[in-house]
Amino acid sequence: MRKRSFQKPRLILIMGVAGSGKTTLSREILRRVPAVYLDNNHIADAFFPHTRNGRSYEKIRPRFYQALYRITEANLKLGNSVLLDVPHTKDVQTRSWQVSISQLAIRSKAEMVVIWCHCSEKVLRTRIRSRGEARDSWKLKNWKRFLKREPIEVDIPFPHFDLNTEKNVSSNVNAAVSYIKDYVGQLTN
Repeated sequence: MRKRSFQKPRLILIMGVAGSGKTTLSREILRRVPAVYLDNNHIADAFFPHTRNGRSYEKIRPRFYQALYRITEANLKLGNSVLLDVPHTKDVQTRSWQVSISQLAIRSKAEMVVIWCHCSEKVLRTRIRSRGEARDSWKLKNWKRFLKREPIEVDIPFPHFDLNTEKNVSSNVNAAVSYIKDYVGQLTN
């Protein structure tokens, strides 16, 4: 039988614009926090490995997220904590998504823990350029439009931990893990 760290499963949302350091942080957190790791890129890359722009992608994008949330809910209901490594920069700004993600946690009897990753525009652009992924070419060619669509800073309507990923990775990981483990938010019934 697998040991669980929390009384209730945790829905851990690691959010922030693409290139903000979510995946680096997530991988390190998962070394110390038992959770199922889900990344929207794993689903989207199977269908759109070279871009995240265009009508075809925009049309099917909601289905990728539906699949991701169904997998998340199934794991939470099994008692597994889930770490979602997803930007959610557009979504978090809409009331319908805020209600939907909260309801997912409630239905799953899970506690939602939110970490917002951010960095300066200069560092963001350097990171996106240096990772050299095909899906980032549109972002770099249309930088201002990209930042308008996916802003570096947004209002987060949930209790959250604000993490500047330009700081020391080890310190950030320690702080994030402490926040996840010690989080005492509103427990769902």
